[in-house]
Amino acid sequence: MTYYLVPLLIFYLGVALCIAYGGTNPAVVFTCALPMVALAVLRGHTGTDTAAYYQAFTDLGQGNGYGGEPLFNAYAQFLWAIDPDPRFVVNSISMTTSLLLLLSISRSRFGIWFGGLVLMPGMFYELTMNVMRFGLASSIFLLATRVSPQQKPLRYLAYAVIGTCVHFSSALLFVLFIATTRRGHTLMFVGVTIAVIGGSLLMPDYFADKTSLYTGISAPNASSGLLFLGIQMLMLGVMIAYRRQFAIPPVGWLICAVLAAVLYGMTQVTYAGIRFQLILVNLMLVVLWRQFSPPTGRMKANLATWLFIIGLIALAGRIHNMSDEEGLGQSPFLPYQAAPAIQGLG
Repeated sequence: MTYYLVPLLIFYLGVALCIAYGGTNPAVVFTCALPMVALAVLRGHTGTDTAAYYQAFTDLGQGNGYGGEPLFNAYAQFLWAIDPDPRFVVNSISMTTSLLLLLSISRSRFGIWFGGLVLMPGMFYELTMNVMRFGLASSIFLLATRVSPQQKPLRYLAYAVIGTCVHFSSALLFVLFIATTRRGHTLMFVGVTIAVIGGSLLMPDYFADKTSLYTGISAPNASSGLLFLGIQMLMLGVMIAYRRQFAIPPVGWLICAVLAAVLYGMTQVTYAGIRFQLILVNLMLVVLWRQFSPPTGRMKANLATWLFIIGLIALAGRIHNMSDEEGLGQSPFLPYQAAPAIQGLG
């Protein structure tokens, strides 16, 4: 576990320096994040889904890929053309996601509070070393939300198309972001949802594969999903308790609350519910981040404390999951393994 915690402590040092400085400093963010990034991009068989990606990418030369998302596989093919090595492809995707996440944090005034205190400790290892398609799509979503969907709808739509073609389920992020942050968009939300469902009917093979995949996984126990539910409730509490600090309409609170309850119920039936809970946690964090509009222009200390607590709880959950799967599967998080070439140097 030391491999994961020491780089995170170095990053926390950078967060503390930025907060003491009074804002996000890009040089500090990138420098202090280097150990975490190196851990992700120099890994060997480490990260729950990593082995599956390695196996899938061995056939890239024959035009095969991982999943049905066209842009994700096109990017993998591009990397394969540079170096026909599955490890190079996988770790390059991790590098891309890492850089996009750090770019979003460093280019946002309040990025160090939301990205540094919650996103990095709570989700960085998961997004770069496990759910890599969603990780890349979520980093694109972060870039998309730097602009207002109302002021620059075409740019937002372009990002939405790119993100969806990297990971189909990330379409929910782009739709729900508008639904939770803008009043009077209920009809648009319903219309887009219908369009997404209709589009899914055009890809029966893809969704049949997904159904088969999750059907083969035994249903979680009653405690499954409680961690994500707790984090979602804390974020919802922050939205409501500090409502004057965030430009989030009450309908946004309602959507988040209903989805949190529905998805927790879903976890009691299928493991897919856990993956959708991750999407909702990511959405709620970005909504808080992008809609933060304090009257004084400054982050309150007690609000920053709550963000720090949420990040620590998410990190504790990540550590617990890593410990539970230690030594299990082809590429567990523990024990950490560096790429063979790196190990050979030792």
